[in-house]
Amino acid sequence: MMEYSKPKTMKILARAEWRASAECPKPDVSFVPPMERRRLTGVEKAALSVAWKVYPAGEPIPVVFASRWGEIGTTVKLMRQMHEEGEMSPAGFANSVHNATPGHWSLLTKNRAPYTAIAAGPDSREMGLLEASTYPGKVLFVYVEEETPELYCAYFPDVQVAHAEALLIEN
Repeated sequence: MMEYSKPKTMKILARAEWRASAECPKPDVSFVPPMERRRLTGVEKAALSVAWKVYPAGEPIPVVFASRWGEIGTTVKLMRQMHEEGEMSPAGFANSVHNATPGHWSLLTKNRAPYTAIAAGPDSREMGLLEASTYPGKVLFVYVEEETPELYCAYFPDVQVAHAEALLIEN
């Protein structure tokens, strides 16, 4: 006879959100040292700003970062560079990879716990939460999206504004 374990419950300990608007067009990253801050992309600023609000400082906890598109604005810029100039910026490419944001987070916070970057199309938020539920104890979950680039607006019915959400979860 097969035994089933009781489903785990996910408890949200803290939550922070940011959504681009006329009142709050840019996320607050004043806690990032100025030399690092100037190199951050829009996605990184949004993700770091909400994560900072819920992160228990000094506590090494796993991080799950989720985004449908990640650095789509940077990717579009790189594609244009490649098409027009035949080459692309190595620095731009380094920031375009999906795990760049959680990498910057771990360096900024000196958090040596594991991190995961999830991209699952329109289900990225849900799949990120599912991934977060697999870690025991506390987990930082960060979901972020950039504004849909104009180039893609005609092709995607769910055009979005830039937004980010962070949850401190305990499993």
